Amino acid sequence: MSFRVAASLIGMFLVVLMSVSSRSIAQGPPGGLGEREIIHVTGDLYEARDQFRNTVFLVTPEGVILSDPLGVAFAQWLKEEITERFNSTVKYVIYSHHHPDHSTGGSVFADTAIFVAHENTIAALNAPFPSNAGQMDLDGDGRIERAELTAPGYGGTFDLYNRNGDSYLTGDEITGDTPRPDIVYSERMSITLGGSRVDLIHPGPGHSEDMTVLLFPEERTIFGVDLFHVRRFGVSLNGYRLEAYENAINSLQEFDFDTVIAGHGDVIGEKADLALFLGWLQALDAGVAAGIAAGKSLEELLETLEFPDYQHWLLYEDRRPALITEAYELLTNP
Repeated sequence: MSFRVAASLIGMFLVVLMSVSSRSIAQGPPGGLGEREIIHVTGDLYEARDQFRNTVFLVTPEGVILSDPLGVAFAQWLKEEITERFNSTVKYVIYSHHHPDHSTGGSVFADTAIFVAHENTIAALNAPFPSNAGQMDLDGDGRIERAELTAPGYGGTFDLYNRNGDSYLTGDEITGDTPRPDIVYSERMSITLGGSRVDLIHPGPGHSEDMTVLLFPEERTIFGVDLFHVRRFGVSLNGYRLEAYENAINSLQEFDFDTVIAGHGDVIGEKADLALFLGWLQALDAGVAAGIAAGKSLEELLETLEFPDYQHWLLYEDRRPALITEAYELLTNP
């Protein structure tokens, strides 16, 4: 894998853990990067956000079913909010996938929760590094030195994970606050608590090999992370070609839901937004493929390839060059 693709993958690992303040109230730790808030979606389903990442939780008479913990500081804040607002505790934590910007922090709920994930999550967490972090070990020595981290703003993240204060990170440090799953599944699974149900769906590979999408049938809502976005550009394709995303996203269309919540972004969407996001990926792939067929270099594509139908989406200007670069390298290095 080239340095350009590795650099784009680093971006996903960057957006982690620290965030501040809630719309309703609470202040997070000093030096945090974004606001925290809890949003009522429908019925007993809620979305919890910081500036960069989202999770969801379902309140039942017997406890709470939570998706990603989003980091230690966020999880501590959310645990307090769930106690104070709902007089409840988290009984299940469901990982959307193993990447640490979403899965870290489950240790905060380990006193009350059962951890659930796709069966591929165990191997991914037990690997030398999470799959979106290993590319940062540029010299292949099994550790990530601060000097290897060239992405802007990464220093704060390095210090957050660097438990022993030395000059490098290990995989164990990165996943140290991510309890391994107690329960795993293969294709489909349901969890029922207090008369409420959530269905776990593995849509196949796309962004990661262990992706779980949550379907809340009574609330007619799905929650998915990094596999799709709602009117927003993602950080990276994470090394997966268009066909993987097409298969995964199309597999979700068979389910009955109205509302779509993504793991990043500030818009709660609707079912049509899945097709819109897939349309963007297809436009990216087609535009880059056409440029390659016409003999254009990557530099020429970065200068000339625009996507006017998507210019109003969040992060268009920030992410367009990196996504063109990654699509170019995926198509020229199959």
